[in-house]
Amino acid sequence: MDCPTCGKSLSTERGMRQHHTKVHGDPLPNRTCSGCGLAFYDPKARREYCDDCDPNAGEHNGNWRDATELTDCTRCGSTFEYYPSDKPGVYCSDCVEAAEGLLPDNPSVKAERVTVGCQSCGDDLEVRPARIDEQERGFFCTLSCYGDWLSANVVGPAHHQWEGGPIEYGRSWWQVRRQALERDDYECQHCGVEAAELDRNPDVHHLEPVRSFEDPEDAHVLENVVTLCRSCHRRAEDGQIAVSSAGEK
Repeated sequence: MDCPTCGKSLSTERGMRQHHTKVHGDPLPNRTCSGCGLAFYDPKARREYCDDCDPNAGEHNGNWRDATELTDCTRCGSTFEYYPSDKPGVYCSDCVEAAEGLLPDNPSVKAERVTVGCQSCGDDLEVRPARIDEQERGFFCTLSCYGDWLSANVVGPAHHQWEGGPIEYGRSWWQVRRQALERDDYECQHCGVEAAELDRNPDVHHLEPVRSFEDPEDAHVLENVVTLCRSCHRRAEDGQIAVSSAGEK
């Protein structure tokens, strides 16, 4: 097989191709274009079309330099070009370079917060504006506040934890929890610390653990709960102190 450039004879086509690439610095065609039928070179020998016929090249490619579109920057109002294959044009390059961090219209940036009051205790909370329409019952600063509000405002079958049966018999945990706090004057029944000193409501502890009942709801009765501060609650759970209900210390 002879080299088409210098005429040197080689024994195999592969040898001739290697010779032409190394000696003459120009690889020989190894593919035939399915569009125009001309031979062309592809380093990986996989392409079906040459550059002129490739349906994904040139003006057919969204990133082609002549395929840009014009739009106005939402930040400064100036007109700039962008490629339609990219994300829709929003900011010009000057605004992107000048921005500190992510630009405000970026969905990944947290929106400004608004202040609302906890439905139970009235403390201020900062929330995203979009959440206001999502919360039918309002906002609560802690789960305890949510439980207090439920106990005072939602009872009977409408309560999400009501399992049937009369509320006064403690079928709702939140109802029993509130009753226990009121019975115990919002004071720890072991050390005597008050809610005002704790800056929160005390915990309500089950004397007989919920896990010891076949029906967990049976644990939620006033006779089985006592109000304790967080510290005494942990000690009671660990068996370090003995506590009882009905305000007995």
